Amino acid sequence: MISSLLPLTEQNAVREQLNRILASHFFRNSKRFPDFLRYTVEHALDGDTEGIKERTLGIEVFGRAPDYDTSTDPVVRMTAAEVRKRLAQYYQLPGHEHEMRIDFPLRSYVPEFKFPTNVQLPALPPLAIPAAAAPHQPVRRWQLMALLLVCCCAVSAFLWSRHPPRENALDRFWGPVDGATHAVLLCIPDMNTAHPVNPGPASPDPLSQPLATLPIWFRKGQIGFADTLALARLTAALQSRGRAFYIRRADDVQLQDLQEGPVILIGGLTNQWTLQFGSNLRFSFIRDGDVRYISDRQNPSSRQWSDAGLLHDPGAKLAQDYGLISRIFDPTTGHLIISSAGILGLGTGPAAQCIADETCLEQAEKLAPGDWKHKNIQIVIATTIMGENAGQPRVVAAYVW
Repeated sequence: MISSLLPLTEQNAVREQLNRILASHFFRNSKRFPDFLRYTVEHALDGDTEGIKERTLGIEVFGRAPDYDTSTDPVVRMTAAEVRKRLAQYYQLPGHEHEMRIDFPLRSYVPEFKFPTNVQLPALPPLAIPAAAAPHQPVRRWQLMALLLVCCCAVSAFLWSRHPPRENALDRFWGPVDGATHAVLLCIPDMNTAHPVNPGPASPDPLSQPLATLPIWFRKGQIGFADTLALARLTAALQSRGRAFYIRRADDVQLQDLQEGPVILIGGLTNQWTLQFGSNLRFSFIRDGDVRYISDRQNPSSRQWSDAGLLHDPGAKLAQDYGLISRIFDPTTGHLIISSAGILGLGTGPAAQCIADETCLEQAEKLAPGDWKHKNIQIVIATTIMGENAGQPRVVAAYVW
């Protein structure tokens, strides 16, 4: 290992500044960003710039396998971009502009350290005081107002820096994902995995019979439009929160893949993982013959959330489809699992829209208040179907435990 090029006093100054930054609200509520910042700064101080490479960071900081694909798992690049942004926000606050700076140049993971220069102004010669002092000049009112305004701005900026922005329902729902260290796996079904399980009385599934006549190579490459729309909405939500993700087909996913980090499952009766992890929850998908519905364990005889009238005559009239959102801390995988699904698929897009929308989640939180950041959550949404188009999601039930 190459020794640091900085003297010991400057190394200590960098570490003190690092601790101040990590204690700020920009970093203290996260695990991923402090780990990245601490690792890169310490290796830079040790002079080990060879250890500050994308693959090395992925392995050492984020626990990736040595042969992981950096092109499909951009966790290091996305983390570096977010750390640059948060450092800039930290130094923009009043009182931090004269501190020593830790910066990351673009397209580099090696931090730069910039120490402030203390400029000493030359001493002014003493003023000669005449025998007859000039009359005292009164302070004008506008000067007092300007001074008062500057003081108010400084106090407001200090109070804002001490109290981070207030969380909303969207932040509370996605909070466990924001705090995860691994990339998020999005699991989406194709035609080959359509209706693989029969969660209900034994009877043939009318939707699976025609699909079975298609070649398997064809089915494996076909993704439903509603699932694709949900995927687009969910990836946009993850990108807006600075979260790395990767996408796999449900048929290719094994249990060990679900044990690596947070998972988002798309599709209900078409995704065997949604059915497996949701079968014992209060709300779950059920198929009874050719009728599909969302079951409520607290009211098992109810069929109020079903596809009746929509399956056999789609597009003939206004109809309803229903979607189910689940966010659970699963003991089997040891990680968070989120599922977004509709009964027939038309409700899958609105379900994904709901969990990316603050207003929709606020509706659910009013129906089921509680510790949304640490508890399990289920939300049932309804949407109006006209032809093959789904409307806005409406929360009809929610449950927190």
